[in-house]
Amino acid sequence: MQIKFKYASGLITALLISLAAALPSLADTAIIQATSGSQVNVRDSPSTTSPIRHHGLGGDQVNVLNQTSAPDGFVWYFVEFPTSGVRGWIRGDLLRVSATVPVKPPTPSAERVSFAPGTSAATVGGKVQGTQSREYVLNVQSGQTMSTSTTGTSQFLQVQVFAPDGTTLYTGSRNWSGVLRSTGDYRVRVRLVPEEQKPDATGEYSLTIAVF
Repeated sequence: MQIKFKYASGLITALLISLAAALPSLADTAIIQATSGSQVNVRDSPSTTSPIRHHGLGGDQVNVLNQTSAPDGFVWYFVEFPTSGVRGWIRGDLLRVSATVPVKPPTPSAERVSFAPGTSAATVGGKVQGTQSREYVLNVQSGQTMSTSTTGTSQFLQVQVFAPDGTTLYTGSRNWSGVLRSTGDYRVRVRLVPEEQKPDATGEYSLTIAVF
């Protein structure tokens, strides 16, 4: 339902814009799993050797902003504490994640990828800066395997792969391969990791997508 105000519309519009800027976007939530009152380390990056920037307590609720599979074999989550606004990485076995409020990825204009006759791979490239992302789409059949490999000028480049229904299949900075379970348009997104999306941060990349 749309409500129109006869007076002070400019003031109301400004107020709504201010509220929208102040509120965080909807994200998955998680509860820190530890004995009540026990401290859990919140780190600068997804590694137990990374500096500790904050501590959470068992039972604290956090917003999940991102995740990655780390070399230590664990999934790590990039989280935000809603009261303080502090952000950092927590190892997955220390969190109980709830996906009751799904994160809907943004939909920048996508470039459709096609393969030259007789080939099963294509390479694209570009540059991202700050919060920018580049997105590629290709149609893949159920049962086929898709892989991505990326090189670039920034260690903070990140690749995401989305299924036709919007489900996130992969988020990380390593090469990826997976057998696909449905037929349709799959999307591959390149961006900087959220915690490094500063206005002056840039990354040039070369992305190879293969299907076999």
